[in-house]
Order: sequence, then C-alpha cells, then structure tokens
Amino acid sequence: MPRGNPHIVPHPMKIALALTTACALIACTVATAQSAVNAAVSPITITVPTSLLQATTVRVTRVDGTVEATLPPIPIATTPGAVTVVWNGGRGTGGGGQVLPDGEYRLDATLTDGTVVAVTPPSVTLDATNPAPVLTPAVPTVPNRQTAAIPLRPGGASQVRAIVKRPGADGATLATGQWKTAGDVLQLPPALRANRIVGLVSVTAEGRDDAGNVGLSTPVLWSVQPPGLGTVIVHRIQTQKPLVAVTVDDGYGPSEAMRMIASARAAKVTITFCFNAINQSLWSQSFRDMLRTAIIDGVLEVCSHGYSHTTGVGTTEAFGRSDLRRNSPWDALAGYSTAPFYRPPFGAYGPGLRAAAGALGYRYVLMWDVDTNDWRGPPPASVITQRAVGGARRGSIILMHTKPNTAAAFPGILQGLKAKGLRPVGLSELFAAGRPG
Repeated sequence: MPRGNPHIVPHPMKIALALTTACALIACTVATAQSAVNAAVSPITITVPTSLLQATTVRVTRVDGTVEATLPPIPIATTPGAVTVVWNGGRGTGGGGQVLPDGEYRLDATLTDGTVVAVTPPSVTLDATNPAPVLTPAVPTVPNRQTAAIPLRPGGASQVRAIVKRPGADGATLATGQWKTAGDVLQLPPALRANRIVGLVSVTAEGRDDAGNVGLSTPVLWSVQPPGLGTVIVHRIQTQKPLVAVTVDDGYGPSEAMRMIASARAAKVTITFCFNAINQSLWSQSFRDMLRTAIIDGVLEVCSHGYSHTTGVGTTEAFGRSDLRRNSPWDALAGYSTAPFYRPPFGAYGPGLRAAAGALGYRYVLMWDVDTNDWRGPPPASVITQRAVGGARRGSIILMHTKPNTAAAFPGILQGLKAKGLRPVGLSELFAAGRPG
C-alpha cells in the first residue's frame, strides 16, 4: 500500500505526465553518487523534479533504510520543472541538527501520496574528517644530506603545501608553497631561496582532501641550506635593520646556559649556542629537554663549534672533517642540522679546516665583531655587559661563553641592547636581513 494521505488519490496518468515533463526539462538520469564531501563546508544541492499535483519532501536515509533527515517540504508547483534543496549535512526535521557521521547516505523525494521520486544526486558520501599529514625528517647528521624536500606521509590528503615560519607560537610566516599532489615528500617553497632564507625554520604540512577538509601536520624543525659551494667568512651582517646576534660558545657550563635561556625567554629574544659535543657528558636530561623546548619555542638557535675544541690554523682537512662529524650529537639534540653555521674554536682556521667545513655543508664560518673576552680573567658581569652593549651595532655578532659571570650579565646585556635600539635575533633571521660582511 502506498504511504501518505489515503484520501488523496491523484490520477496516475497525471503524475506520470508531470514527472516526465519535469525530467525532460532537467534532463533527469539515474545519476551516480557524487564524490565525498564535507557538507558543512560545501553544502549539497539536491535537484528535485516537481509534480503539478503534489508537494514533495526530500529524505536522507542510511543504506539500511533509517531516515536521518527530512528536508523542508517543497510546495505544490504551478508549472512543471525542477527545484533545488540545499543541505549542510545536518540530521532531523529540516536538516538543521547535528551533522551526520561520515558515511554514505541515500537521497530521494517523497510525494504526498508516498510515491518515491528520484533526485540528483541519488546518494552522497559525507566526509568531515580532516586529513592528518605527517612530516618525518631524518635525524640530522654531519654532513647534512637534506634536499629542499621533507619526507611526508599524506595521511588522507590528496593535495599538500608547505607553510614555513620562524619557530615559536608567534613566528612570522616566511613562505607558503603552492598546492601540489600529495606524494612521499613535501617540497619547500622556492621563495625561501629567493628571499635568502637560510638556517632554522619551522615547517608545517597543510593537507586537503577531495571533500574539502583541511588538516595540518605537527611542525618540524628544518635547516635551509644556502646555494653555492665553498665557505664564506662572516664577521657581521651588513644590514639596515636594528638586529644583532648574541652567540654563546662551548657548552661546558650547562647551569649557566640554562640561566641564559631563561633570560632570553623573559626578554622575548632569540640567542644562539655553538657547543662542542665533547661536553655532552655534562648535559643532564633536564638540560637537554630545556634546550629542545627553547629551540621549538624560538628562543634558541644552534651552530656547530666542532667536537673537541682542539682545531686551529694548522688543522688538516681530514682532521677537520672528523672533528665536525663527531659533533653530530649536538645536531641530534637540537633536532635539526647545525649547517650552514660553523664557529671555529678560538676563531682559528686555515685552508684545511675551511675546506673541511665547506665539504660538510658549513658554508658560513662564523666569526664575530664584538668580543666580550668573558673567558679571560674572568671579568665582572658589569664589564662583560659594557663590552657587549658598547660594541654592538646593526648586524653585529657578539661572542660570549657559558661562564658564571656571563650568565649573571645576560639580563643586563639583553636589556642594554634593547635600550640601544637593537634586537637580538637568531642567525637565520640576521642572515636574511642583509649580506655577510
């Protein structure tokens, strides 16, 4: 028996004529289900042929026949044709309730007398699940074998792009890549090289699927390498921006390093540590955790200081390579490659050490133009502060060490630089601001 009001018994020929006319006008066919869609983002337009004699109601049912939604009824038409109903995936009467779970749903229209009328599309697959791309960079090694791409698991994304920022919750966006078909790697935006971005960045994979859902990966640390071969000796950066780099060497004083990080965090600036991994036996797990957190938060960057602190002007290329390779535990602790920045111990280098650095990806041999000489004596904190602040200018690279008096001077140094109109930043930001000088 047909459903609906038993008192309404329209003439079958008139119903057939009306539906045939309507289908002729809208070219009705038995359509296949449309692609998966997030109806809350891209509402579904349902096309319904109308009868001259009866109103219709659109139903949304599960494949097992359970009615999940009934959309607002379509009034009796005065002329044959077609009407559309827009549905955003909600359940219940009117379709305005909670969005239905992901899955396939059938669509049809029911006339007042219970006759079921085909609609377009006849079914739809709801998909409101965001893709979950995952970046899987390898543990950094020396030399750094990276390219301009990071290994990727698409996690349901059909397209992906890279979002590259400075580390930290408030890190500035440096470049956003174009959407590409998802594969096993995420390509970094060419704009990074065009804008002279080198060193530490934070990379996030943004993925989207065919249903219109968008998801982000967990950010990962990455070191962008400069083009070219050989090494460049850098004492400061020629820039018009009021930026300086505060660099701290050695790593034999972990408690002092922790105090420096705390001072930098409080001052909301970025500093750079250039440590020797020969000192790693002194680094507790809490110290290691603090270092890694500071890097992720944009408080700290790292460069290589070699392993043993025994290299110099007469170092051979073979020994230089060995010493730099042995410092890889420092890279692994940081979670990204220290290349392209290398600070030679004592600032001493010759042809052999320079060749070793270039061969392993350390394009920039990092010197300084402000030396606090905090290791000689040592001087009191007030003297260290005066040397650091007094000698600093735009583009300066300031040299310090993990000494107790330096840690005590650190808050005053950071405050004094700010009062002088200079902002301490990481090497990556300083190098992007100008040219090595």
